[in-house]
Amino acid sequence: MVRALPLLLASLLALPQAPAPVDDAAAARAALAKSGALVLPVAQESAEWTVSFAIHGAKAGDAEIAPLAHLTNVVELDLGGTQVTDAGLATIGKLTALRRLVLRQTAISDAGLARLKELAALESLNLYGTKIGDDGLAHVAKLAKLRRLYVWQTAVTDEGVAKLKAALPELSIVRGAVAPLPPKGCCAEAKAAGKECDHPCCVAARTAGRTCFKCHPDQAATCCEKAEAASKACDHPCCVAAVKEGKLCLTCNPPKE
Repeated sequence: MVRALPLLLASLLALPQAPAPVDDAAAARAALAKSGALVLPVAQESAEWTVSFAIHGAKAGDAEIAPLAHLTNVVELDLGGTQVTDAGLATIGKLTALRRLVLRQTAISDAGLARLKELAALESLNLYGTKIGDDGLAHVAKLAKLRRLYVWQTAVTDEGVAKLKAALPELSIVRGAVAPLPPKGCCAEAKAAGKECDHPCCVAARTAGRTCFKCHPDQAATCCEKAEAASKACDHPCCVAAVKEGKLCLTCNPPKE
């Protein structure tokens, strides 16, 4: 019996060994890192993770982010500047722990945002520099916990933003700096160019110390000024009488300081 023990042990060692268990999450993190992502725990010894392609992700697309499907505890994801499309949003839509998502300057569309409807924990969404419009905001309105949305340089309108605010009153919508309106009128355009207006009627009016209301109807206040803006003679009775005497009706046109 004692002599048989070595043979028994040898036969047991020869049996095929069960493969070591595969850690899908660890493999996924390694694959993401190989594609240029920065993968870090949110805090020391935290079970929550943050993934960012912001630095090296210019060539990363839907295939490179596919390993995210094995990471259920990603709470922050930055895909800014990547080649991610609506197809990639199907993967992101499964990350139900996400609280912050950056999709700035990607090729996503309004239809793709419908794939994020399960992100019930999402608090911040950055859509800067995308083609998202009002139809996309309709999908965003279903994210009840969303508190901050970045939509500057997108196709969203005032009407779409108003509807979203009505649906999510606590949401802060950042639209970026509003571009200044272009100057209106020949005089404003000339001023913006650093010169005086050379429009004939404006030159004549300026010589007389007054404003040309044909070019600036928005500044017309009196009946005579409004008539001039409409390119006609004032038909107010006292003004008609004053004109016949070669005067200006000071009742309708009091002197300006």
